[in-house]
Amino acid sequence: MLQTPLRALATLRPNVPAVVLVASAVSTVVFSATPFLIPGIADVEGVPVGRVGLISTLQLGGFVVSSWGAGRILRPRRRVMVIAILLGLVANVASGLVGFSLLLPLRFLAGISLGTVAWISWSEVFGDEDRSGDVAVVGPIVGSVAAPVIASVIDASGPEQLFFLLGALHLVPLLFIRTARFAAPERPRSERHRPVPAAFVLLIALGLLTLGGNSVFVFAGAIGSGDIGLSPIAVALVFSLNSLASIPSARRRGPHRHAGQWVGVAAAMAVLVASIHHPVVFTLALGVWGFAFWMGVPAAFALLARNSRYPAERAGDSQAYMALGRVVGPLVGGALYEVHPTMLGVVGGGIMLVAAVTFAVIDRRTPSD
Repeated sequence: MLQTPLRALATLRPNVPAVVLVASAVSTVVFSATPFLIPGIADVEGVPVGRVGLISTLQLGGFVVSSWGAGRILRPRRRVMVIAILLGLVANVASGLVGFSLLLPLRFLAGISLGTVAWISWSEVFGDEDRSGDVAVVGPIVGSVAAPVIASVIDASGPEQLFFLLGALHLVPLLFIRTARFAAPERPRSERHRPVPAAFVLLIALGLLTLGGNSVFVFAGAIGSGDIGLSPIAVALVFSLNSLASIPSARRRGPHRHAGQWVGVAAAMAVLVASIHHPVVFTLALGVWGFAFWMGVPAAFALLARNSRYPAERAGDSQAYMALGRVVGPLVGGALYEVHPTMLGVVGGGIMLVAAVTFAVIDRRTPSD
């Protein structure tokens, strides 16, 4: 599953440790599996789709806890990476052996693993735009290949076998761990400063962006298969399109502008994905969503930096607010999906639109560099 995307990454000549790229690739596969696991587990366990969405909430909750806490109590070392990878292996293999009630705490542990890997990965490239791009582009490249494989495994063998596969994939980064040399220093503790009002509003908008977007996106697999009638492989190819469309915008160099417009486009696509149950609309909307999202988020980060007295502190805050939005999103989405997918699209897209308007208004009031 990882051979083709890793070759693609090699052509980009990344300048980060190989284990960071491979571990990030495995994390991407685990996250990419969630939209497919939700309808699969619902069918096997006989649990409503909205309730199964809790696996995403718990997994993201673990991610938030570890990505926030790791930097405060740990240092980016090989031993920490090994422990995080082994925890992911155990959590995923065990997830294939238990029922739904025990699955929830196991997904929380999987999230702990994912968050620790993400913290180490981003610590390596902190403050380096070129190397940050090397890590950021892992998601779209790997996601484009992973989705069809994930769908094929679920369709042929069920979610249990997919969990076993996800666990086995955690062995791959261990092949690179012996040669890893982590360069990220221990960050000295310093006084924290409150964000100025404009920066605080932008942080809330970033949280709303991921809340609204994730509430729709994690149920897009269920919408594609259950409401539109696409096969699992067809849904997977649509998700691959979403990832492929994200690559040029995630890898883009130069100034990032117009956050409000791009997020507004993504919001409109979220509404279409959940509300217009037509395969062509579903396909095009998810593709445009991927491109627009990765055009809008870096622009929003740049806008936040221009409106901050202490940009480095706000960079960490932005990740926390966005992560919180991702945790709450599946809870909101699950409740709305049980009412009607169209309601999910209108509310989720509407929340994203509020974020888009916020970005646009503050952008107009911010002097150009």
